[in-house]
Amino acid sequence: MYRQKAGFTLVEIMVVMAIVALLVSVAVVEGVQFRKQANESNCMANLKAIASGFEVYSARHGGVYAFQVEPNLQFLIDDNCLFQDLVSMTQVGNFRYVVNSVVPAGYEIMGMAMNPALADHNYQISTGGILKRSDTSVSSDLDFKDF
Repeated sequence: MYRQKAGFTLVEIMVVMAIVALLVSVAVVEGVQFRKQANESNCMANLKAIASGFEVYSARHGGVYAFQVEPNLQFLIDDNCLFQDLVSMTQVGNFRYVVNSVVPAGYEIMGMAMNPALADHNYQISTGGILKRSDTSVSSDLDFKDF
């Protein structure tokens, strides 16, 4: 008479653990990619909101985007064209926003990635709402292209 064993062998448990570890590693990699995409989508939305603020300001002031060279976006807030000066904040999500130029004829605002591991690109928006991005998220990559 043979007696049946109850339970799993060590090899069976190790195979199941290996499969679970493989699935978890795939999920972590995909999760990082989704986080990058979310950070970049947030940056693009913020830049488009800034561009909308400039367009509203320009429409109210006869086509002028600013009456003088501006270091930040506080004048848009004061005129109720923008809800928040993202440039004055140190960081919003994984990005910091930098004024490249704000002059009466137009504007250029950059969204620069703070942590390259959490974004693949830097972004720029310029007069007319033209959105561009760099090839990498390194802070020295300022070669913005249409995409």
